[in-house]
Amino acid sequence: MPIEARLGDQDTPRRSGDTASFTILREYDRLPDKDFQISKGVILRKGHEYAWTRYQLNVSTANRRKVSTTTTVEAGSFYSGHRRDFSTTLNLRAARGMSAALTGQFNRIELLEGKFSTKILRAVVNTQFSPWIALVNNFQYDSVSTVLGWQSRFRWILRPGSDIYVVYTHNWQEDPVRDRFSTLDRRVASKVLYTHRF
Repeated sequence: MPIEARLGDQDTPRRSGDTASFTILREYDRLPDKDFQISKGVILRKGHEYAWTRYQLNVSTANRRKVSTTTTVEAGSFYSGHRRDFSTTLNLRAARGMSAALTGQFNRIELLEGKFSTKILRAVVNTQFSPWIALVNNFQYDSVSTVLGWQSRFRWILRPGSDIYVVYTHNWQEDPVRDRFSTLDRRVASKVLYTHRF
């Protein structure tokens, strides 16, 4: 059961919107009747019971600012060993109708059965040309699948309830031998949504 303590300016008449919190997490897990591969080459054996305690610190600044951030640091025991997590998101409001969110997540897991690290990098860029036309670009890379993905979604609201969507998706696979990314797949999809009112 999580135990949480919050720090901030909740009692002040004028709030900045910045917050900080500290959470203690006590968790329990019993593996089912088969082995669990938590990562490549790292296998937790069936039938084992685990209990662990984790400590989490979260700091956020108000998103009303042109530049804001949310950062989380977490550490503690995990299954048969320890785990350290760090994630941060930087939100940018460059101009009216333009915003971006840059996120990085980094994890280090050290168990009796083995050690491994994971990371996820993400960027989401929103462009609002008008109340009716918008373009969203989403980029993501994760070290487990070694895939870099890009999705671009265009939306045009002809009138409330009637929309046109065009979505382009492109994925690249990292090739460690050639030290480059090669196209894995790409596709284009579109959708027309029409609402008729009687």
